Amino acid sequence: MLCPLIFKEHILANFLKTLNKTNFVKLSGLSFLTILLLCLSFPPADMGFLAWIALIPWFILIVTEERYVYFNALFIGTVFIFIQLSWLRHVTYIAWILLSLYCAAYFLCFAFCTRFIISRLRLPLVIIAPCVWAALEFIRSFFLSGFPWFFIGHTQYQFLPIIQVSDITGVYGVSFIIIMVNAGIADLILYIAARRDTINSPYLYRFPGRKFAFFGLACILPFVLLAIILSYGVYWLSHYKPKEGPTVCMVQGNIPQDMKFESNEEDEINILKQYTDLSMSVKGTPIDLLVWPETMVPGLLNIDPELTGRKIDVLSQLTPIQLSQELNTNLLLGGIALTLAGDEQIYFNSAYYYNREGKSDGCYDKIHLVPFGEFTPLKNYFPFLTKLVPYKIGLTHGRHRTLFRLDTLQHESFDFGTSICYEDTVPSLIRKFKKDGADFMLNITNDGWFRDSAELDQHLAIMVFRAVENRFCMARAANTGISSFVSPDGAIYAKLSDSKGKYREISGTLIGRIKLVEKYNPFYTTCGDWFSILCVAALGIMLIMSVVKGRIVCQKVTEPK
Repeated sequence: MLCPLIFKEHILANFLKTLNKTNFVKLSGLSFLTILLLCLSFPPADMGFLAWIALIPWFILIVTEERYVYFNALFIGTVFIFIQLSWLRHVTYIAWILLSLYCAAYFLCFAFCTRFIISRLRLPLVIIAPCVWAALEFIRSFFLSGFPWFFIGHTQYQFLPIIQVSDITGVYGVSFIIIMVNAGIADLILYIAARRDTINSPYLYRFPGRKFAFFGLACILPFVLLAIILSYGVYWLSHYKPKEGPTVCMVQGNIPQDMKFESNEEDEINILKQYTDLSMSVKGTPIDLLVWPETMVPGLLNIDPELTGRKIDVLSQLTPIQLSQELNTNLLLGGIALTLAGDEQIYFNSAYYYNREGKSDGCYDKIHLVPFGEFTPLKNYFPFLTKLVPYKIGLTHGRHRTLFRLDTLQHESFDFGTSICYEDTVPSLIRKFKKDGADFMLNITNDGWFRDSAELDQHLAIMVFRAVENRFCMARAANTGISSFVSPDGAIYAKLSDSKGKYREISGTLIGRIKLVEKYNPFYTTCGDWFSILCVAALGIMLIMSVVKGRIVCQKVTEPK
C-alpha cells in the first residue's frame, strides 16, 4: 500500500521541480493574460479591439516553452471557453463542461500543429498561425454537427470596415487577419529577444541569413493585408446606398422559459394572450409582416383540433385568422408541427406563414437541429443520452428550404426565408437561402433558455456576419431578446430596448423597414467556403512537408559515417 503512495509523491515532486525550471510565473502570467484579453474581446465586455493582441502572450509560450506547451494550450482553451459558455449552465452543467473540453481540444490541436510545423520547416508564426487557426475554425463549424461559436472574427462585428471582406472570405477571412497581426507582433518580440539572448533559441529566430525576409514577413505582410481589407471595406461602405423595403414588426413577449417549458393549459393560454395583445398593440400602424419568435404558438397549427381535443389548439388556430384580418398584415409564427406516420408521431420545429386573409401559405421545418438540445444522436445505441435533452420529445430534421412570397402594401413583392434558433450561425445554410433567391432573411429564436446572459449578445454578433456574407438584410424576432434589424453592411440599425436602455428580458414590439441593395450574389455566396478550404489545404501541405522533412533528417542521422 505504501509503494504506490511513495511513487505518486515522487512523481509530484519531480513535476513541481520541473515546473519551477520552466518559470512558473512566466507560464501562468502569460496564460492568464491571454485568457483575460480573449474574454474581454467577446461579449459581454465587447472590447473587440483587444482581439488584435490577445493571443500574443500564448503564441510566445508556444514557441519558447519546452515543457507543458500542450497542457498549457488545453488549460487556456478550457478556461476561456468555460467562462464564455457560462450561460449554458442554465440548461445543463454536463453539456457546459463537455462542450468546453471539446472546444479546448482545438486550442490543443492549434498548439501542436503550429509547434510541429515551426520546428520542422522553420517558418515564422506569421505564415503558419493564420492558416492553422482559420482551418480549425472551419472544421469546428461543421464537425460533429458543428459549433460555429467564439470565432475570433466575431469580435469585430461592430467594426464595419474590417468585416466587409466577409462577402469574399466569410468570417474566416476576418479571423485570418486578426491571427496574422497577433502572430506578426509575436514574431517581432521573439526575434528581438533572441538577438539579445533573453530567451532560449526558438527554432528560427537566430538565423541571420533570414533577417530581411523575416522582418519583411513579420512587419510588412500583416499590415499590408490589413490595409487592403480596410480599403475594401471603406470602398464598399462609401458606395453602399440601400433602399427601403417592406415594413416588418417583431413581437417579443419575454416569456420565461420555466413557464413555457413546464406549462399547463392555463399557462399556454396566457402565453398566447401575451403575444396576441402585443400584436394588437400595433393596430393602425401599416405593416407588411408581423413575426412571432420560435415556438411561441403553444398549440398545434397543422392538425385538426378535433383529433387532439385540446382547447389550446383551437385557440392557436383561430389567432392567425384574427390577427391577419384585424391588422391587415401577413404573419410568420413559430410553433411545433406534428405529422403522423402510422402509429409514430413526428415533431418539427417550424415557422408558419399566413397571408392577409389569414390563410396558411406554407411552412418551413427547421433543418439544422441542435444536438442534445432538440434531438439525441446515437440514442438507439446509448439510450441514457436522452437524459441530456431538455425536451420530452425528439424533433426531426426538416428536408427543404422554403421561400415565402411577401406582397406589401406598396404593391411590391419580395421573397424571404427564415432560419430558426441557431440556424443563423450556420453559414452554409444561410448562403443556400440567398442562392435560392431570398431578398432578405428572418430569424425566429427563443434564447429564453439562457436568461439575461451574454449568449443573447453573442448570438446577435454572429448573425451580423451572415448579413455581410450574403449582402442582404437580416431581422430577428426573439422571445427574450435581442430582437433587431441588421443591414447588408452589418450595421445593427434597430434593436428593441426599454426606456432604461435594457434590451434583454423585456417585452415589446419593434417595427423597422428592411434595407435592400441591388440584388446579386456576392463572391462568398457563389463560391462558399473557398478561403477556409484553402487554409485547410495549406495546413495539410505544411504537415506533410514537416513529416517528410523529419524522416529525411532521421535517415541522415542514422546513416553510418
